[in-house]
Amino acid sequence: MLFMITFPLTHRDYKERISRFLDTGAPPPNGVKARGRWFTAGHNKGYMLVESDDTKALYQYASEWADIIDFVIEPVVTDEEAASVLKDMA
Repeated sequence: MLFMITFPLTHRDYKERISRFLDTGAPPPNGVKARGRWFTAGHNKGYMLVESDDTKALYQYASEWADIIDFVIEPVVTDEEAASVLKDMA
């Protein structure tokens, strides 16, 4: 299953986030495959697309950063998956 993780990047804990990201690379835990990660040019928001069937591992990842980042994790579907559902509705 695919999940889009969005996270606001406020001024709060800015230097700590940079330090931790550069030190660790912020890899997802076992059971979560990162498909990509992007940041806005203004340093105010990030996006990460991950794949996992293990919601506990997603929870673990969010918990590791919860002291400095507020994650929003939402299940998403691909164009193909959406088309398959919509085709059945037409």
